[in-house]
Amino acid sequence: MLEAINTWDDYRAKVREFDAVLEHGKAVSAALAGEVNAAPHARYGEQIFVKLLSHCLALRSLMADPQRRTGRELWDLPSLCALARCVVEVHDAFEYIAGHPLTDAERAFRISLWELHDQTRMLKLLGDLPAAEPRAAHTREAVERLKAAVQGDAFFASLPPRLQEELRNRLARNDPPAFHLSLRQRCALSGVNAERHHAVTSQLAQHVHTLPSAMHELATFNGGAPEALRLLAMPLLSVLPFLVRVIQAADTLTPWHPPHPPSRTARTMAAWRALAEQAPLPAA
Repeated sequence: MLEAINTWDDYRAKVREFDAVLEHGKAVSAALAGEVNAAPHARYGEQIFVKLLSHCLALRSLMADPQRRTGRELWDLPSLCALARCVVEVHDAFEYIAGHPLTDAERAFRISLWELHDQTRMLKLLGDLPAAEPRAAHTREAVERLKAAVQGDAFFASLPPRLQEELRNRLARNDPPAFHLSLRQRCALSGVNAERHHAVTSQLAQHVHTLPSAMHELATFNGGAPEALRLLAMPLLSVLPFLVRVIQAADTLTPWHPPHPPSRTARTMAAWRALAEQAPLPAA
């Protein structure tokens, strides 16, 4: 999709596509809000979805104004890429907790493991506090409770022996993973091409870090050149397939029919959703 950007008009058209998808996402989020009787995975799903939309709104606010042609100016590409990287990570968490079609048993196991990973990290951050300090004591109790829940879970006992052993070793080291599946396995369940996922996150990370190639690109590109416009649009367009997929997965969390996107937005979403399923083009 980046190759379609050659002029400011092309850039403006892609930003409008993002805006339309984001507006529909906000409408779906509003429909999800306030469902007090939702299952735990659905409540988490709503919260994760709101986090994703917040990142996307912040990302959009940092984009160059599509209504104003600009020359060379200070574009905060690293911040754009950092926010875009966060969107991809939110997509991954949403799918693991609320998106994948699962049995109730596996869903409960995933949530317990995810919460254990979180509370264990929190306990390490609180390591300098006295053991009797209320927050530290509460977190330690949560870790022990969740560890017992994970190890005693019937779904845990159904996992392949090698994976069980790996998880037990990590629990013994107080290093539980957030996910019991590899990224490739999670991509397969999400319908996302694992190579595309890797390509997107690697490209975004390249600009988040302070590296020579990233600085060279910013220093040498002319603001109106096609290469510069594509670079500027890259974070926005990188997250569009993941934003679309979470919006559509969030639809399933409501007990009633969520709002439908306008027909043009629906076509845009279908095109971007399909992109996530395709392997990236080989480098020239």
